[in-house]
Amino acid sequence: MKSFILAITLLAGVVSQASLLSFEPGNLQIEGVTLNKTATINKQDGTPSSLKMDLLGAGLRTKTVLFVAAKVYVLELFASNKNFDRNDNAVKSITANSDMVALRISMLRTVDASTLATSFREALEANNFQVDTELTQILSLIENSADGDNGKTISMLMKKDGDKVNLYYEDTKGQLKTFQGTASVMPKILSIWLGKSADKGLEKLKAQLLNPVY
Repeated sequence: MKSFILAITLLAGVVSQASLLSFEPGNLQIEGVTLNKTATINKQDGTPSSLKMDLLGAGLRTKTVLFVAAKVYVLELFASNKNFDRNDNAVKSITANSDMVALRISMLRTVDASTLATSFREALEANNFQVDTELTQILSLIENSADGDNGKTISMLMKKDGDKVNLYYEDTKGQLKTFQGTASVMPKILSIWLGKSADKGLEKLKAQLLNPVY
């Protein structure tokens, strides 16, 4: 395990290394984005490890701008246990049954990092989570990363480590930032997309994520 990126001693910071995840492409697409069947955590040298996650669901994030539903990104959700409750219990079910969860965000328009962080904050607040010191640090990490450039991808990985959760955020420039938080990090982050929806676009995306792809 020491050869894996997950063996790095984690404090909030920046890690210089190869790409975070490798993907196994499937034969389906959303808005021209190929949906992957699996996501595998890479070792520090960039080669795939044995830590693999299956695609749980995927969907299109839209945001109404001047009465028009703008296409923002395609989201793919992966987890180490593909069996979960495909209903309003999804966050609790995934958190209880999966040690690893990953998100791949394929941008369909350019959104600056500050706006991404703000949208995540709004979704957390819609789920009645107080944006405490821990969540403030995570949102700051996102805000101070590269912008979500059109045609580029963002990867986020959460892995349980005893009573902690290690969070990895790889921005569109390939820069990886890490954060170690409490066990509550995983359900809080998942609630952005699978909890109480902050707007109609997230509501539609949630419905898509709860349906199997492959």
